[in-house]
Amino acid sequence: MKKVLISTLGMLFMTASAFAANVGVSGTALYYSASGTETTKSSSEKNDKSDSGFAPMASVFVEQELGTGVTVGLDLMPYSAKIGSGSMDKDDDAETSGTNKVDVNFKNHVTLYAEVPTNFGGIDGGFIKVGLHRVSVETDDVLSTGSKYGDEDITGFMLGFGKKGDLANGGFFKIEGQVSRYGGATFDAATGGNAAGDGSVFNKVELDDFTTAGIKFSVGKAF
Repeated sequence: MKKVLISTLGMLFMTASAFAANVGVSGTALYYSASGTETTKSSSEKNDKSDSGFAPMASVFVEQELGTGVTVGLDLMPYSAKIGSGSMDKDDDAETSGTNKVDVNFKNHVTLYAEVPTNFGGIDGGFIKVGLHRVSVETDDVLSTGSKYGDEDITGFMLGFGKKGDLANGGFFKIEGQVSRYGGATFDAATGGNAAGDGSVFNKVELDDFTTAGIKFSVGKAF
């Protein structure tokens, strides 16, 4: 992950130098709460599962301040980060038994955002932030049922509030709180590399819409 972040940051430095933009790195302490339903392949039994917890996320960003004072930017997490996991030990059919485990990862999380300056609450350097997320939800599963889930792309919306301050030599920092809402997705094992073309039935997982909240700290430099 460190090599990927350094490589991506280097590319952003070159981009920022060419277009007189800001570039930096961010770390987020993310809280997630999600739920879903798995439908088993033979019995069509529905099993509900929910999970919540904290996950660290690191990203790089490049942004440009417009003449109106509004800042627009692009934030990228160029790796996979585990945000949740689940397991089920119910038998799927007479031939399969054991514990089914699935890890859920955010992969290539991209956010297009805008920061609008505000002095709400008398905070110097305050801003309101809105953004649009796009991310691949990656499944890493170990299943005794013979099923295999694929990945799905989902979209989310973000609202945040933060403060920006100056550092030495053209540097700056930002600290902000964010809340995001993501749309759900359906993971059908028949499209995850198991489609046999013979009428076989496979497991299906339906991920509900879910919410995340996080505290984000960023440092960057203006070019």
